Amino acid sequence: MTEERTVFISGTPYTVTISSEQEVLSAAYAAGGAIIGLWDKNRSGQSLAPADYIVECVEDADEEFLERVVRRRLHMPWIIAETERLVIREFTAEDAAHMIPEDAGPGDEIFHSREKLTAYIDSQYRFFEYGIWAVVEKESKAVIGKAGLFQPAGGFLNAEIQQTEIRQAEVQQTESQQAEPSPPQKKEDTPLELGYHIFTPWRRSGYAKEACREILNYGTGRLTGRICAVIEEGNTASIRLAESLGFRLTAQKCSESAELLYLYEASCS
Repeated sequence: MTEERTVFISGTPYTVTISSEQEVLSAAYAAGGAIIGLWDKNRSGQSLAPADYIVECVEDADEEFLERVVRRRLHMPWIIAETERLVIREFTAEDAAHMIPEDAGPGDEIFHSREKLTAYIDSQYRFFEYGIWAVVEKESKAVIGKAGLFQPAGGFLNAEIQQTEIRQAEVQQTESQQAEPSPPQKKEDTPLELGYHIFTPWRRSGYAKEACREILNYGTGRLTGRICAVIEEGNTASIRLAESLGFRLTAQKCSESAELLYLYEASCS
């Protein structure tokens, strides 16, 4: 079975080929088109290469899904959110040339190298559908910073989350004796960490809160019910920002360099 669907992105039509036949998919892909494999559970040994996206029926490919497939194929950035002043979108390889070297921090070499940024885009966005995104000022169209969600590193957050889950289990066991127990937390709510970096020329303008608020809404609405922030004790600006966004302090611990770290967790109810 083969079906061609059209999706409009910024007014431009794009064709997506949905097929259960490898030959059709390969031909459309070779021609530069976007493709989706159609899985037939009754066909043994079915190959849908080179499709990166597979559905069980064509109805599963809604407008948003079709747009995402086209954007991935044509290396068009996915728009995460928009505010009155900002666009939060995925990075593009071209953005590397517009980063500010003086504002680079640990690990930021990824965003200053076109080659490394391309590799990050192809791996992080393609497989996880989240990551660090570009914060773009609408008026100037300049990339004024970066912000996003990522998997927490180290054992600090994981250990605290395990303790939280134990406490929740104890509460749920107690509430099981009550008439109206509170709903249990979803097991699939894998925690993600919120991070941001607004470049020096655009600081003190409220951009950090504006961007992080939209990312928090996007993350809790689409990705997970557990978003955290790990902040150094002396970073009072980030502490104030986290608290203004509804984060609450849940733990603290000294880092390997003896710096005190605070763990804040968003209230996603």
